[in-house]
Amino acid sequence: MAKCGLVSRFAVYGLSIAILSILAAGCGSSGPTTHPVVGKVTIGGQPATDLRVDFYPVEPANQMASGTVGPDGSYTLFTGGIGKQGAMAGKYKVVLASTAATTDTSYMDSGSSGPPAPKEDAVPKEYTDAATTPKEVEVTAGSNTIDIQI
Repeated sequence: MAKCGLVSRFAVYGLSIAILSILAAGCGSSGPTTHPVVGKVTIGGQPATDLRVDFYPVEPANQMASGTVGPDGSYTLFTGGIGKQGAMAGKYKVVLASTAATTDTSYMDSGSSGPPAPKEDAVPKEYTDAATTPKEVEVTAGSNTIDIQI
């Protein structure tokens, strides 16, 4: 009987060590090493709005980073599915995508015959695809301020 009690204590002790090891491993930072990236997007010298800026990695080992452009043209990048702030060091192709709401139904109450014609996109077409964008930037270790001027 004494042997069973001793074995049980060792089993509980071993299990406790294993659980603490797993918990300690989970407390570290997860995801890739990223570096803060902020900046402003301007088109024709004016702050861009209703856009998302995407950094597509040139190096296949890196992950894409994205950020929403605020009313003053400023953005902050986030990487990966967990949205870790920043981007991995390396070169990127810059792509801009419109986030303007396309669900304007105000015309329905105005008595007009249909929705208004869509506004011409303010982003030149070549900047909307990673394969055609001429804009390439580099994220370096440390803090980065990368202004996107179109």
